[in-house]
Amino acid sequence: MREFGRRYSRYYDALYSEKDYEKECDYLEALFAKFSQIRVRRILDVACGTGGHAIPLATRGYDILARDLSGSMLEFARRKIEEAGLGNKVRLQKLDMRSFHESGKFDACICMFAAIGYLSRQEEVLDALRTMRRYVKAGGLLVFDCWNGLAVLTLKPSRRLRRIHRDGLMMTRSAIPQLDMVQNLCKVKYDIVVNGDSRESTKFSEIHTMRYFFPEDLRFLLKLSRFKLVSFHPFLEPTHEVGTKDWNVTTVAIADQ
Repeated sequence: MREFGRRYSRYYDALYSEKDYEKECDYLEALFAKFSQIRVRRILDVACGTGGHAIPLATRGYDILARDLSGSMLEFARRKIEEAGLGNKVRLQKLDMRSFHESGKFDACICMFAAIGYLSRQEEVLDALRTMRRYVKAGGLLVFDCWNGLAVLTLKPSRRLRRIHRDGLMMTRSAIPQLDMVQNLCKVKYDIVVNGDSRESTKFSEIHTMRYFFPEDLRFLLKLSRFKLVSFHPFLEPTHEVGTKDWNVTTVAIADQ
């Protein structure tokens, strides 16, 4: 039940079809304009998945290097990039977000859809942030979203069931969480059933372990990584203060000189 295996990757875009990537890219561009000390044209997209952010950003004229650890997710991203005719604007690499591979400097680094939470140990998070810092030009930005520990411990994760109808398929996904408040982790078991035109159903499971973060922990980790925190706000709401009911939050940090 490895995270983002081939079957999960195949249905990933359908399972998250409610995500408005264009709106999220509008939001990213607003953050670039407000906080970056340099013009953002070249972006490193870490844990890019199937290219949900990379493709619309490339369409808007940015040069993108998109990376993911899952070969299956990259395979689907590659198909979408080719279909969009963006092969000259988006490069793909299969790499862990903690791994450095010389590719020059970037004006901004993004790590979206709470992907940084897949690093279950704090040391791994620090390794990833330090690696990202090596890629970002001084004055450039790091933008990532994550689970807010204040909300996780207030609201508590609960069992959820979703049914999605898309492209002639009916998908049912159940999520069963298990909270570990000592290690700031939430282990979620996903059971997915896909029904199509045939009588046979596709059934599979994955376990995703997510780390949640507290504001001062993030500030300290960023400082150790030579980033300066400039904004910590609810996802998509940069003018609001983070509260105990804001499950998903965005961190914006500037690369120090």
